[in-house]
Amino acid sequence: MTTTGRILMLFDNTNRDYVARLSSGASRQASSSGVKVEVENVYGTDQKAEDLLDREGVGGVILTAPLSDDRHVMLQIEKRGLPFARIASMLDPGRGITVAMDEYEAARSVAAKLLEAGHRKVGILRGPRSHLSSMRRYNGFTAALGSKGVKLDQSLVMEGDYSRESGTDIGAKLLAAGPTAIFASNDAMAAGLADAARRAGKSLPQELSIVGFDDDPIAKTMNPPLTSVRQPLEDMGAKACEMLANCMTGKGDKKGHAEIPFEIVERASVGPAPE
Repeated sequence: MTTTGRILMLFDNTNRDYVARLSSGASRQASSSGVKVEVENVYGTDQKAEDLLDREGVGGVILTAPLSDDRHVMLQIEKRGLPFARIASMLDPGRGITVAMDEYEAARSVAAKLLEAGHRKVGILRGPRSHLSSMRRYNGFTAALGSKGVKLDQSLVMEGDYSRESGTDIGAKLLAAGPTAIFASNDAMAAGLADAARRAGKSLPQELSIVGFDDDPIAKTMNPPLTSVRQPLEDMGAKACEMLANCMTGKGDKKGHAEIPFEIVERASVGPAPE
């Protein structure tokens, strides 16, 4: 099989599990698609994503969130005439190949688990506003509350940066507002939140229920294990690689969309609302 170069897979992300799972899926698919994948994470470096596009041999690009909605980076790719795939993008749905799961519905579904357990004083530790997925998850969360007639208390809304440290630090402030349950917008922050809850003397899930998002490895090892959205990252990475490789080898189009289904994994972090 002939190709027109290798795939450059770009990240700007602090979550190592997210990077590892997406790149694992893409790399696994690459061998059967007859291409090679080069992975670069510019987070915390002096590099800019667009500066990597001119590397010799790059024939296509996979952008991951939040780069997948970076219009400047997309424009630079288009100027070079490179095909590209975008994972978990929220903007410009007709631009390039897009691979996603329904972030809104996933967040609504996992937040609903707290409401089904009788919780009404429910908080959210949302992700950074620079990630559009954070807004989609927030909107799904508020939709779940609205479906049960629960008014969102703004004192129960706080923003972290998707790191465990922010879950601990911001979570301590959120706990002071007295929620009986909290939706953390990713598992790393959920783990930090659990740390903060223990430091505050709260037992989980008897006094505080928590749900997360991503189903990272940490979700299984937390005490209690975390109810979370299983984001099919390996499958998303593989599908983006497959569709882009097909385009690069003349077997597919420069535009297309694939939606990968999510799953809610229920564990022991959710209990009934305290009396």
